[in-house]
Amino acid sequence: VGSGATTPEDSIQAVRNYIDSWVRHNLMLRYAQDNLPDEEKRLNDRLRDYKESLLIYAYENELVTQKLDTVVSDAAIEKYYSENKDVFKLKQDIAKVRYIVLPLTESVKLDSVRVWMKSPNDFNRPKLLGFCKDHAARYMVSDSIWYNKDDLSSFLPVNRFNLASALNSNSYLEVADSGYGDVMKFDGYGMKGEDAPQDYIRNEIVSIIINQRKIEFMTRIRKSIY
Repeated sequence: VGSGATTPEDSIQAVRNYIDSWVRHNLMLRYAQDNLPDEEKRLNDRLRDYKESLLIYAYENELVTQKLDTVVSDAAIEKYYSENKDVFKLKQDIAKVRYIVLPLTESVKLDSVRVWMKSPNDFNRPKLLGFCKDHAARYMVSDSIWYNKDDLSSFLPVNRFNLASALNSNSYLEVADSGYGDVMKFDGYGMKGEDAPQDYIRNEIVSIIINQRKIEFMTRIRKSIY
């Protein structure tokens, strides 16, 4: 106590202050216990219930971590999607698009890029990736990613072309905007209110299936205990 004091008097005062604070705290606690005995019992009951709930929760989580099968097969995803397709409706338009953003300060030939973007395959995909790494400011040339309208607006100059037309026709576009040239290929689309594509909601379905397994698993555990 008083390690920061510069004189013995300061150290003594620090000890007195600590003792006074401790005495006040415990006196107030005694008054509260004497005058609110029912409230103290309720608080103790709440603390006990909370502690017990935490212990049970920790035990259940440990059981789930050790015992629950979290591998969800493609067949299980397909089955769940087929049986619940009506539940998964798109809340906004989405598009599957590949894009490359090129700085206009660099002169590059796009003849081969156009072919690679329009007709991707295992042979030309490495060439397209190599081109992007060498020349692009940013890019996404995977053909398996869906974006919603807000996503598209964040990285493509949607004000420079007719987005609805591009979505409907699976267009290939080249658009200049603010010092950059955007090369885009739309490969699929979904409209608000339609059934969501399976690969768009795949992660959501996996989470639902695992959560169902967790509920079933814990129900069996509780029955075996009770």
